[in-house]
Amino acid sequence: MITLKDCLLQTKWTDVNTALVRWYPEHSQLMSSFHEAFEELMRTEPTVSTIRFVIGRYAPNSVLPFYVVGFKGDCPKGIGLKFLAWHQWLGAKIDASLHDNFSNAEIVAICLQDMAWAGFCSDEVQTFRREFIQHEECLWAIFSYEEDIGASELDLIKRKQRSVEFNESLNLYDFDRILPEGPSSTAYRHALFDLEVQIYCLGETETNFEDYSAKVADLREGFQIRWPKASQSRALVH
Repeated sequence: MITLKDCLLQTKWTDVNTALVRWYPEHSQLMSSFHEAFEELMRTEPTVSTIRFVIGRYAPNSVLPFYVVGFKGDCPKGIGLKFLAWHQWLGAKIDASLHDNFSNAEIVAICLQDMAWAGFCSDEVQTFRREFIQHEECLWAIFSYEEDIGASELDLIKRKQRSVEFNESLNLYDFDRILPEGPSSTAYRHALFDLEVQIYCLGETETNFEDYSAKVADLREGFQIRWPKASQSRALVH
């Protein structure tokens, strides 16, 4: 598999620009800013990464045309990449299947739009990620994007996954998620991550939202029984 940087070096801005205007016409007045971001990426050295990413499509004619999901190493749980450092984006590997549906310029355009969601240079993106909670306009942008996900993904299970990926990239979580109270042990954090993986994989296989929700509730209840305190070093066994 090639990296995003490899793909980038095989493109021209004019082709990337064409794809951006076609898929994101609402951003047509921002092409000069996207061009600056493209040029920064051309100058940026990638770092070696274990991340592989895929591109998925939302419902036809929806607000959002595509989403990008990363997979780190052998972990089957998808992660949002929006706020990943750009040098890490460039070192991420492109899933081989993407070239069946997209040209190099189209892959770069979709990734560039995702990377520049919170700013047109790497420093702006990291500032947004670090300080968004202090700025009302940033919070409204986050709420608006959540609404766009809801309007673009008709499948309730997939909608939930896309929302979780986005929120986790900001270190935000749903209110019904199990969160540690006070200091948490290493064993607890590992068990919590295993729970997240189980729930994500369930969303990949389950097709009925009510069944999915019931199974997620069972997983969470079982976790709370085994781990009543975040500070404990091992699960309770009955």
